[in-house]
Amino acid sequence: MNVLTNCKRILATATLLTSLLPWSTIQAATDIDVIAAVVNNDVIMQSELDAEMSVVSSQLQRQNMAIPELDVFQDQVLEQIIIELLQLQEADKLGVKVSETMLNNAMANIAKNNNLSLPQLHQAIAKNGQTVAGFRAEVERSMTVEEVSKIAVKRRIKVSEKDIDLFLESQQGEALADNEYLLSHILIAIPAQATEQQLNTANEKLASLQAEIDSGADFTSLAIKYSDANNAFEGGSLGWRKVSQLPALFSDTVTQLEANEVSQPLRNTSGYHLVKVIQLRGLAIKQVEQTKANHILVLSNEIRSAADTKELIDDIHSRLQQGTEFYKLARSFSDDANTALKGGDMGWLNPDQLPSFMQRQLDALAENQLSEPFEGPSGWHILQVSERQTKDVGQNILRSKARAALHDGKFAGELENWLRELRNQSYIEIR
Repeated sequence: MNVLTNCKRILATATLLTSLLPWSTIQAATDIDVIAAVVNNDVIMQSELDAEMSVVSSQLQRQNMAIPELDVFQDQVLEQIIIELLQLQEADKLGVKVSETMLNNAMANIAKNNNLSLPQLHQAIAKNGQTVAGFRAEVERSMTVEEVSKIAVKRRIKVSEKDIDLFLESQQGEALADNEYLLSHILIAIPAQATEQQLNTANEKLASLQAEIDSGADFTSLAIKYSDANNAFEGGSLGWRKVSQLPALFSDTVTQLEANEVSQPLRNTSGYHLVKVIQLRGLAIKQVEQTKANHILVLSNEIRSAADTKELIDDIHSRLQQGTEFYKLARSFSDDANTALKGGDMGWLNPDQLPSFMQRQLDALAENQLSEPFEGPSGWHILQVSERQTKDVGQNILRSKARAALHDGKFAGELENWLRELRNQSYIEIR
């Protein structure tokens, strides 16, 4: 969560300390405070409105932006407070909370992004007349608003598989995939005003070429032998090309080819073209080595001491080596809540999906090999590799990114709709 861009009350920029803590003085409340607005069961006091106007005014001045007339400015700021309060009320209804861990991480990020240590951030907060507790409360408030907005708006946004298909066919989708193709090309030229004899000669040459391709001949050598293109002596190499860099004649065909596949002859006014995809790279063409693994975890507890835990894991390992089924022992003894009922089956794992101390053990195992018992931060483990495979996950990654892009594109509009509905459904009285 980017607190630097979302804590409007706290942070105007993430570069200078003076921007981090922009206000040094807050307009004091009048001796007799009054209610500025009623929002459902909450009230906004005039002193709160004055304080927020002071903050926003400072931000506008730093950005060299004009401040509206006082009455207009006050209405705008009050409306901003009302909308934020409505979101906080909704967060309370939905039980949205910012954990201490999230808040601590946000504070650490604020310090880091301003090139400060955490103690230095605390000193800067105090120097500018605010308490650390108050500063943290403002950060928590902004984070809560952002979190409830995400939750509420996410429910309203629907992205279908058809939407994803259409997006991936668009220029935006092509740019997202960023696929590149290493291509070779052979041209059998035909003169613009070709005679029947010239056409026959070209077709015979094409037939001979295709026969050699079908027999498995090297495409680079065939380009040198047959191609009439200027790059014939370079083996017909076109280098790495994106689809947007290809002639229209090639683009649709190339995207349908696999690596080492040659196109059917493509005809235009220049003659016959054959294109071979040597390699592919890009987001949509991503292969990973996956591992299907089994796992047993044994933990110490109030009944089982550390010594007993080590004795048990050694006994389980011994029984596995003697041929006892992993499935049975995992169901009987494993403390891994995610896999015990499945007999220790972890399913297919992508690289670096496990904690590093487990991943190192897994990577060292061959298929059907059992690890020695090894200790982790929480207990003793045994891993077994049952199978390995190379999986093309590029399309899944691409579709996931396309879904996220479509969601992000709809978010701002749906957020406005949600906030408008939230306001219309609420009791609001401006005093």
